[in-house]
Amino acid sequence: MAIGRPQPGPGGVVQSYEEALNALELAERLGLDDPVLRAADLLVYPVLTRDRQAMADLVLGTLGPLTTARGGAEPLLDTLTAYFDSGCVAAEAARRLSLSVRAMTYRLDRIHKLTGANPADPAHRYMLQTAVIGARLLGWPAKDL
Repeated sequence: MAIGRPQPGPGGVVQSYEEALNALELAERLGLDDPVLRAADLLVYPVLTRDRQAMADLVLGTLGPLTTARGGAEPLLDTLTAYFDSGCVAAEAARRLSLSVRAMTYRLDRIHKLTGANPADPAHRYMLQTAVIGARLLGWPAKDL
């Protein structure tokens, strides 16, 4: 279920309804499983994708090297998603992916070697996390950008 932001007047009802539908679509693309989504809480995502070409450039420039990994980019993208979703705690991310902590840290090291960006380094984390969110929003790597 999704709730749009309150808007004034009869046209506001339509606008709020459209925001709720967009929130549901966005949640599906991002894999959000909250039972109730509030459009106001998801405003950062449309802002991130407002310039689609810039986001595509960030995704390809940052995460593109992951496509050269054995098994492709998807497992490493899932690794980054779990890592960021777990508050950058490797043990928790490993549990979420049903991996050993050793396998998780190996994957994080592999990501660092391929991209040049260290997920554990706060200076690199924002760029990587934004690129991961962008990849999920744009459907990469399944869709060409």
